[in-house]
Amino acid sequence: MNLTQMTRNLASLGFFLLLAIPSSTFAEEEPSDPIVPVEHASFHQMVFADEDLAILNNLYPPKGDSGFHTHYRDLFAVVIQPSESSGQGLGKPLTAAPMYSVGATAYSAVGPEPRTHRIVNGDQGEYQIIVIELRRSKPSGSAISSREAAPQYVQIFDNDRIRAWRLILAPGESVPSITQGNKGVRVVVRGGLLTTITADLPDQQLVMRPGEFAVQADGAARALKNSGSETIELVEVELK
Repeated sequence: MNLTQMTRNLASLGFFLLLAIPSSTFAEEEPSDPIVPVEHASFHQMVFADEDLAILNNLYPPKGDSGFHTHYRDLFAVVIQPSESSGQGLGKPLTAAPMYSVGATAYSAVGPEPRTHRIVNGDQGEYQIIVIELRRSKPSGSAISSREAAPQYVQIFDNDRIRAWRLILAPGESVPSITQGNKGVRVVVRGGLLTTITADLPDQQLVMRPGEFAVQADGAARALKNSGSETIELVEVELK
């Protein structure tokens, strides 16, 4: 992992440190409004859910305030639109968070204790994060891809729950075929015209926009090519 990739991955740690505080730690100082589960928090839109994972599009307008909400499951997040923002754990002051870079990623292990916080966006622009919530109670034990034959996929995270890669393709560049080892998610950081090449099927062209996502089935094999004029950046995650 080079310095740029490491910076992207670590830039959002300030945000996720707020998730590391169990709700019970500051239970004596309750907020005035009810605390809701994350999927009911303001500016957190649940856009997909099944028994394995859920995907939330967290899109804050200028000065948007999520209100206090609780996380019950581990999650992996990708920053799409950075913005100056602040975070607050229960019983703590509202604190300015670091300015994250486009494409920054972070993993938050919630564990047995639920985590409660709120996020308040600044007034300069929208703030968008795509969050993948892990709903499997434990790894499935199925094989997961290494993607060693396609080194354009740069591994950026690996633990006992997920593995994640970043793929950047300049116009005209392509990546050899890989086989999806387990169910996963693709998140578009920088979009463009992407061609998917699959054996025995016509090539499929897709116009991709930042913040879009696709759930990817296990066992699917695909090669990719940037057929447009803009650099494409994807973050791909496989569940374990």
